[in-house]
Amino acid sequence: MTRPRSAPMPTSLRANRPAPHPARTVRCPHCGAAEGTRCTTRSGRITKTSPCPARRAAHAIATAVCPTCQTAPGTPCRGIDGTETAVHQQRYTEAEGDAA
Repeated sequence: MTRPRSAPMPTSLRANRPAPHPARTVRCPHCGAAEGTRCTTRSGRITKTSPCPARRAAHAIATAVCPTCQTAPGTPCRGIDGTETAVHQQRYTEAEGDAA
C-alpha cells in the first residue's frame, strides 16, 4: 500500500507566510547556517524560532550604523572608553527595523 502524495500548499496560504528574518542574509557564526537558511540546533535540527543571537549580532554589525556609538557598518560597537563592546540594542533595532 502506498501513501498518497501531499497536496501542494495553496498560494493563498503561501502569501500569508511571514517574511524571513533579515539576519538570514549573513552566515551564522554560531551554528554555521548558510546565508538564506534557518539556524540549526546542536543536533542539526532546523530551528523554527528566531536566528541565533550571534547571527543577529553579525547582521547588525554588517548592515547598520550604531545610533549609540556611531560606528559604521562592518565595525563592532564601542564603549565610552573606546573598547569593543556588545552590540547595542539600538543597532539591532536599526538593522532589523527596515525589514519589519
